[in-house]
This record gives sequence, structure tokens and C-alpha cells, in this order.
Amino acid sequence: YISHNLIIEIPETTFADCEQLYRIELQYNTIRSLESNTFVNMTNLYYLYLYNNEISVIEPFTFVDLPNLYYLTLHINKIRSLVSYTFINLTNLSELQIYHNEISTIEPFTFMGLPSLQYLYLHYNKLQLLERNTFINMTNVNYMGLSGNPLNCDCSIFAFWSWLIERSSIYDIGSSAKCSNGTLVKSLQPAVLDTCHPDNCQCFNGGKCVAMGYELICDCFGQWTGTFCQDSQCTSYDCGFGDCYIEPVNGTAQCLCADRYVNYCPSRLCFKIETKCP
Repeated sequence: YISHNLIIEIPETTFADCEQLYRIELQYNTIRSLESNTFVNMTNLYYLYLYNNEISVIEPFTFVDLPNLYYLTLHINKIRSLVSYTFINLTNLSELQIYHNEISTIEPFTFMGLPSLQYLYLHYNKLQLLERNTFINMTNVNYMGLSGNPLNCDCSIFAFWSWLIERSSIYDIGSSAKCSNGTLVKSLQPAVLDTCHPDNCQCFNGGKCVAMGYELICDCFGQWTGTFCQDSQCTSYDCGFGDCYIEPVNGTAQCLCADRYVNYCPSRLCFKIETKCP
């Protein structure tokens, strides 16, 4: 028990020789970050309390090699984002509390490899967007709290909305997940969100569908333009007397002047004596 102190940091491998430790209480300190491998080799650790600190950053693999961890509290800190695989292979973790932070970003696969997770507390953060694979393979969750997050309910909500309506059995998620205007995510109309379905968006030449309000539009690659990224630079490029050549990958235009590529062909070129130039 080392709670209610003035601990600012925990050096890497501080607990490396504490394999038999069952419980760590570090709450009510001033810890600012968690480094990779901080709790490495603590194979018997069951409870880990880190709430009410100043934690803003959790480095990758902070919680690696904790096969028996059952209860993890990180609430009331200053965590801004959760990177992919932050909690990877915590196979015994049942409850994760990360509410009352400043989390605005949860990368895909953050909660990957948590087959035993039943309770996830995410309320009162700053989440606006939940990516397609944020909650992938979370098959045993019974409770998920999301209240107090200003979710953006344009087309970017489509992936989470689709996931949510298939999981009405998860307690509190239906009544706690709300748009920034207070509308329940589960109450969004399918007819409106149908325009956001990726199958209803097709982009050419490397363009990608992105959400823009309540529709998907093409974000074009390179110099390709147009509604579907179908127009190259040649559409509006003046080559003078030459022909416009399209670089096939990024749509960049070049002028083909006889057998040379230049920026502009000022006049016709004659290669045969008998050819008469106007």
C-alpha cells in the first residue's frame, strides 16, 4: 500500500522482482505517466489501483505480462488518448475503469485480447469519434458506460452505431451513449444513416470514402479531382500544341511535346523535311 503519497514517477521495472505481489495501491499520488514494462513479470498481480493521479500518458506495453490481473482502475486522471494494444493480452481482466479522464482518442484494437472483460467504464471523457475496430471481439461485456462524451453523430458514427444496435443486451450503453446534442445514438434513424454505409460510396484512382456530415464523400489522392476522383490534372491543363499525358498513380499532368515531356508546347514541331508547319 503506497497510496496517498507524493510519488511522481515509477521507473521502469520497479516491481520486476515482485512476482508474488497480489495487490498494488498507488492511488492518490501525483504520477504523471506510466512507462513500458513498469509492471513486468508481476504474474500474480490481481488488483492494480492507479486512480486519482496526474497520469496523462500510458506508453505501449505498460501492462504487458500480467496474466492474472483482474481489476484495473485508471479513473480520475488526465489521460488524453489510448493507443492500440494498450491492454493487450490481459486475459483475466474483468473490470476496467478509465472514466473521468480527458480521453479524446481511442485507437483501433485498444481493447483487443480482453476475453474476460465484463465491465468497462468510459464515461465523462472527451470522446467524439469511435473507430470501427474500437470494441472488436469484446464478447463478454455486460456493462459499458459512455455518458458524458460528446459523440459526433454524423457519418463518422456509422461504425459504432452498427455495433451498438446489435448489442442491446449490454447494460447502460444504450442509455449512456449520446450525441453532442443529447440525442441517443441508438435512436438515430437507419434511413438517415444508410447514406453513410461504405457500400454506397465508390471512389476511383486511389480515393477514399470519408465522412462529411451525413454523407460520405471521396477524398482524392494526388492530383485526382471530381466527385469520384475521376478527373486528372489534364482536365484543366493547357499543353499548348502538345498532348497531355497523365501519370497513372497520382494523376499529375505532363505535356508530351513530340518525344519529350515538358511543361508546355509553344508550337508544333516538325521532324520530317517534307512536313510543312503552318
